[in-house]
Amino acid sequence: MSGRGGTAAGARADDPRVGAPRHVVVVGCGFAGTGALWQLVHRHPVARVTVLEASGEFGPGFPYREHDCADYLINNTTDTMCLAPTHRGAFIDWLRMTGHPGADAPAGHLPRAEFGRFLREVVRASLVGASIRGVRVDLVPHEATGIDEPPEGGVVVRWAGGEVRADAVLLTTGRCPAASRVEPPPPGAAARFFPTHVCRDDLDALPLDATVHVLGASLSAYDVANRLFAPRTGAAFARDADGTLRFEGGPNARRVVLMSRSGRLKKVGGRTRMPIRRTRLVEPVLAAMAAERGGLVLEDVVKLADEEAAAHGCRIDWPTVIAPYAGCADADGLDARAGALLAGDLHAARTGGGSNFLVDLVGDAQLLLWEAFARRWLRPEAERRYRREIESAMLGWAATCPVPTAERLLALHRAGRLVVRAGAGAPALAADGGSYAVPHRFGTERATVLVDCTGALDRRLDGPHQPPLYASMRAAGLLRPFELDGEPGEGIAVDMATYRAHGTRAVHVAGMMLWGPGFFTSSAFLTARVVERALDAIFEAPRRDG
Repeated sequence: MSGRGGTAAGARADDPRVGAPRHVVVVGCGFAGTGALWQLVHRHPVARVTVLEASGEFGPGFPYREHDCADYLINNTTDTMCLAPTHRGAFIDWLRMTGHPGADAPAGHLPRAEFGRFLREVVRASLVGASIRGVRVDLVPHEATGIDEPPEGGVVVRWAGGEVRADAVLLTTGRCPAASRVEPPPPGAAARFFPTHVCRDDLDALPLDATVHVLGASLSAYDVANRLFAPRTGAAFARDADGTLRFEGGPNARRVVLMSRSGRLKKVGGRTRMPIRRTRLVEPVLAAMAAERGGLVLEDVVKLADEEAAAHGCRIDWPTVIAPYAGCADADGLDARAGALLAGDLHAARTGGGSNFLVDLVGDAQLLLWEAFARRWLRPEAERRYRREIESAMLGWAATCPVPTAERLLALHRAGRLVVRAGAGAPALAADGGSYAVPHRFGTERATVLVDCTGALDRRLDGPHQPPLYASMRAAGLLRPFELDGEPGEGIAVDMATYRAHGTRAVHVAGMMLWGPGFFTSSAFLTARVVERALDAIFEAPRRDG
């Protein structure tokens, strides 16, 4: 599958930079790769672009597959989904232009498949733009298996049955491979195990009286709950006179048990954010403090956040943030606390203003969070402590739950159809394969249907689940694991100013393998910004080197 312009892959007549890359390869064409293709065609003096996509579907990528479940919603509001950081409203503008009814709810949350359709249209539009500008674009429906940098210069990208030589490569492989550690039941066993919820039509075939245990309390776990109680199952949600959402099961008697290590539920993103005017949690202050003290500790950041809260007339309840289930004596008490916290978070999201301050602060400061890790402002021991003790909780504020989903979860919880367990350990498959024993803080759950939504992704470069491309590049020394103070960790070692991989001349990285050297979230804006910076670096490099 390819689109070709009318010129050869030679020097561009409108290229003012001597030695600028003429041919760039993009590996992976989901959200990040689609953004890279669009930016290459419209923002850079490139003559040729080659895009490889293992799935053969150019545009949607893993989370936005067009044929996936319509109950899986975009977590960010419709008016914040973008492809280039210069315009955050690209998606909703497209909805308006095409007459999509979703444009009437800019703060709403459409099915992810809708954004997948947008991404597919962006690929098509990029091919049209390339043909007009005389840029050759080749779409290769194969998985990249190897990349070399010959001594004479350039890069060679290989796949089964072919290869191409180019000037630079951008790795936008996006989602890291899954690394579920749960033992699957043998064929014919009574227990059912789903290592993922994505593109699993057999989830819909579960009995209407099934109890489904879900590992994790992530947004993916919420997707499963949405799906299991969708209207097509006979279940319904109705509003009482006071506006409270109420669950009506009808023939659907299913029950969902969310089991995670912390038991934390995601915070809820408000439809209207509080205006944030940061003066303490800002780059000059953090950079100066880090330089003066030889790096920051977590208490420094907490103090600055408290100062920001006070300046906005707010207060952060750190004890609840750190230990939301302190004092819970049994499983029922913990579950009741989870419901109360969810109700409070939903109220804060609806009310807006200072009641949802920490959610709004983290959302406003996402670029600062990125820079804090990119520039290593935290001392190594503080960063390790953050990754070990704080990061999982922090993602509750950085990747929030939509209001409609939170309303349904609360209605399910109040109806006894959703239960929360904390302190979950590794599931143990029974000898006969009939069930799993899943330990938690106050006992053990027996699970006959188990769905893994832990987000257990393999971000270690030397991990056993990495694709052949990364394994071969690591063996050749072209990719190296990120190290913190000499200790190997997750992600790929890159120059965080250019996202060029250490050990390479012209291989840049934009994807979840930056989660290690950086702080990566599901923000469309942040991903688009990383892609923009990487491409800018690719095309600035010849001028700098010259």
